[in-house]
Amino acid sequence: MRKLKLPGRDQTRPRLTEDDIRLIKESGIPEIKDQARKIVENKLREQPDNDGQQTPSAGNPVYKAMHACNVSSRKELSRAHRMPAGGELSDKQIDAIVNLLTRWIVREYNFYKEERKQQQKNLNEFSRRNKEEETA
Repeated sequence: MRKLKLPGRDQTRPRLTEDDIRLIKESGIPEIKDQARKIVENKLREQPDNDGQQTPSAGNPVYKAMHACNVSSRKELSRAHRMPAGGELSDKQIDAIVNLLTRWIVREYNFYKEERKQQQKNLNEFSRRNKEEETA
């Protein structure tokens, strides 16, 4: 099974929130990966009758990852990753999807930490400049 490609990062794709980050820190990546496996098994292994409506867009970082990576329905999975809709997904295909979701979550977690660090740096720089202007 080929490695599924991570999507690009743009403003239209879901992002992790502070609640998601907190959940990831509390649970750890292995637990999130287990959750992803359970969700994928439950939502995508067999072709659902309500395909396209079975995956919520909030509530768990795994759901956001599914929407960001175009694996929230069998139709999207077929279109974006060439996994045929209709039949049952194999264990290798499930593993590939779970690995894709886990990679996305880890990538977004790291981006979130970097962006927070940059925001803090900018805030410190702003505070320092304001103090210098007040004393001048």
